[in-house]
Amino acid sequence: MIALIRTEFTKAARRTRSLVIVLLLVGLPTLIVVAINSRGRRGDGDQGEGLFRLAQQSGYLVPAAVLSAMSGFLLVVIAGTFAGDSVAGDASWGNLRYLLMRPVPRGRLLVAKAIVAGMLIWAATILVALAGLVAGVFLFGAKSVTVPGLSSFAGTTGNLVNGFQLSQGVLLVRVLIATAYVAFGFTALLALGTLFSTLTDTAASAIGATAGVYIVSEILDGITQLGRIRYLFPTHYFNAWETMFTDNRYSHDMITGVISQLVYLAVFGTAAIVWFRQKDIRS
Repeated sequence: MIALIRTEFTKAARRTRSLVIVLLLVGLPTLIVVAINSRGRRGDGDQGEGLFRLAQQSGYLVPAAVLSAMSGFLLVVIAGTFAGDSVAGDASWGNLRYLLMRPVPRGRLLVAKAIVAGMLIWAATILVALAGLVAGVFLFGAKSVTVPGLSSFAGTTGNLVNGFQLSQGVLLVRVLIATAYVAFGFTALLALGTLFSTLTDTAASAIGATAGVYIVSEILDGITQLGRIRYLFPTHYFNAWETMFTDNRYSHDMITGVISQLVYLAVFGTAAIVWFRQKDIRS
């Protein structure tokens, strides 16, 4: 299994697409940090909201602001690309039959491809956080953060936020937790993407379906009239980590979000394995 994972990872990492994604994941956070710095220097009172306003106090908080901005769409598309292309990519190139000629069970091959896609998703999320951290520390320095007692965060938490201070050590620990939570938040997407990738021989279709499900989930989750149905959406608990920085507390929704992702992984991951084992491979 380790040798199979190593082979699949090397093949995926050497693609030109991976290099383009790396450049994008480094360049865009840097551009966001420059934009935050430019807005803060204008002195017109318009310094952004939430994490973007707080990020101007310390470079240690910039990764949180960058993750908040990029996890809603760009990281979804990139994660969907890695997951949706796992099997359908080989099928579209006509290589899948030759891969299955090796003495490797189909289930093991699919698990290896899913693990590689998951590793790439985690690497992409970590790269975004690191790029934001380096650029943020360079422009804003490594300082503690003081959050004033304002009601500006009540829109996300429903409560008045009392003032508090986050030290450098606390900020770094919470940035690590936030990065891990965001990366793990794509587990359901990984399971769905792997399933879609086994259902079609066209990588673009699998990628589009995977990213589309998450985007639709985010849209529907914003409709409060749906009530408790929203709790079933894979993106409902996606931003639960932000309360660590805006409310100075760890939300219980983070635990629920982890459990939700594991349920999606178990259900759709199992479905992908069952389908792939009995699928008639023609490409």
